[in-house]
Amino acid sequence: MAKDILTVCIQSEVDRGELYFKDEDEKLIKRLREKAAQEASKKYREEHMNHCFRCGTPSLVEIDRGDIKIDICVNEGCGAIHLDPGELEKILKNEQVIGNIKKSFLALFK
Repeated sequence: MAKDILTVCIQSEVDRGELYFKDEDEKLIKRLREKAAQEASKKYREEHMNHCFRCGTPSLVEIDRGDIKIDICVNEGCGAIHLDPGELEKILKNEQVIGNIKKSFLALFK
């Protein structure tokens, strides 16, 4: 019967300096990846500014009504309305604003 060979390696205590630099390198890589993601996101936003999220064309027109700015796509067949964060809540609080926005929106298609 053949004997199985068992190999045992005993590692010496890990150098604390190596662990420190390994940890620092991992933190640096994480920060660099986050920075690259932020820059890519910023670049994407800049390249697609005034592009409709629905049809993708650069056809958004901004309508100001007080402190609310509404983006409307003027592309034929689209007409999507884009609101920035918090604008829907402002609109719903003020019914008169809804009427004014409706008039502004319909005026685009006259």
